[in-house]
Amino acid sequence: MHVYGYELEVPGPLYRLSSEHPTSTWAAHPLGRRWVVRCTGPSEEVARIAPEADRIRGSEPPVATACFLYAPRRGERSVLAEVVGAGASLVPPLVWSDGRLAIRFVVPDGRPPASWHVRHPGARLVMKRAIAPRDVFDLVGGTADWLSALTPRQAEVLLRAVDSGYYEVPRRVPVGPIARRLGIARSTAEEHLRAAESTLVRGVAPLVAARHGTGGALPGEADLEYYARFSAELDLHVQMALRDEEITRIRLSRGPPERGQARDHPYLRRILRHVTTGTDDLNDLPVALEVAPFARRVLEEVRRIPSGTTRTYGEIAIRLGEPRAARAVGNAVAANPVPLVIPCHRVVPASGGVGQYSAEGGPRTKRRLLEREQAARRVLGRRASH
Repeated sequence: MHVYGYELEVPGPLYRLSSEHPTSTWAAHPLGRRWVVRCTGPSEEVARIAPEADRIRGSEPPVATACFLYAPRRGERSVLAEVVGAGASLVPPLVWSDGRLAIRFVVPDGRPPASWHVRHPGARLVMKRAIAPRDVFDLVGGTADWLSALTPRQAEVLLRAVDSGYYEVPRRVPVGPIARRLGIARSTAEEHLRAAESTLVRGVAPLVAARHGTGGALPGEADLEYYARFSAELDLHVQMALRDEEITRIRLSRGPPERGQARDHPYLRRILRHVTTGTDDLNDLPVALEVAPFARRVLEEVRRIPSGTTRTYGEIAIRLGEPRAARAVGNAVAANPVPLVIPCHRVVPASGGVGQYSAEGGPRTKRRLLEREQAARRVLGRRASH
């Protein structure tokens, strides 16, 4: 096995930002469809990029860092997809500096992906070395770079606090006994704990944002584009959010949405035409699903349900090879981020009726959609028989 390191130019927001701020670096850790990006540079420069950056005292000039949850653009994703698709393993992080991306990856046969030099003729090889198979996990798994901000003393106090039950609910021990066991003053122990907690919270905050669907833009970057129109058939406004021409959210609302009001888009026109006519399954509309793996499988199966037909939650579970997972299927369907495009209204309870619907209007909206599609299917069936 070998690990390769290259430098190359990859167009996109990170390329632009690193070019505009050459004394700062941008380290990206892939996290599904989003990346955790850490900008590090002189305090004054990082403060201009992100006024609320976390300050770290140390060398001169003082250094500052700022973490962002970022949705990579198509060109940035394609480089990563090319490496992974060729059977290589990325060594995080991807680092942008002065307009250049530094990327490392491990290959099993000692050679980079076959198409690498063809697609990236300007790439410069900066590292190549053999690596033992036993070292691959540590190299590819990496360590969260924000952990390096913890001093040994902070780590010692934090770990002693964890072992002593300081973070249990209810708390088993106060700071005083922890400080005495370590032979330091209580105030010193409290200071180390506060510093360690602050570092850890800042580090995991982007992960929390990824799990709960917040964040996503670099400083000055517009993350999503919004479009919205009113549907007379549903008596609701339909709002669509796009990123890189992929649909990330569909929301129904009684009142006009704050963003995207009266903005049109070809995808949105097709969605509204489907609502009106009950035809066109919308299967070719590009969707970016930021959901857990099982939920993705559920929603991909739901998308295969033809217009004018329905499936029960149990039937979908069986199709997925998980016959006991009907309730989990229901949870995934209820959290569908792109209703109408992924037709969760076509999933009904085995007990009869249309069941619940998580989008605005509830069962009333679901019934209207099903009736329109079933009517269209009957009309098309009659036409085909003549």
